[in-house]
Amino acid sequence: MRLAVHNLASAATENDLRTLFEIFGKVTSVEIHADRGRGIVDMPSKSAAKDAITNLGGQSLLGHELDVSEFQQGKKPFRPQRRGRRH
Repeated sequence: MRLAVHNLASAATENDLRTLFEIFGKVTSVEIHADRGRGIVDMPSKSAAKDAITNLGGQSLLGHELDVSEFQQGKKPFRPQRRGRRH
């Protein structure tokens, strides 16, 4: 199961995430997109991944409160609509 991790500190490393998530089960891969403050963690066990979501959401890593959820391919971030005319 692929997990999205948001609100990462810019100093967070792949090893930091791997160590944190391995508490709940095997981790097959970790990617960090530091410029966006997010990462992706792959866990082969769906039950371990769900435990990680439940237990790590809201936990602090390097002073940042993590937001952990199931990864959703192609999900675009919310952007408020512009009001008025564009010139």
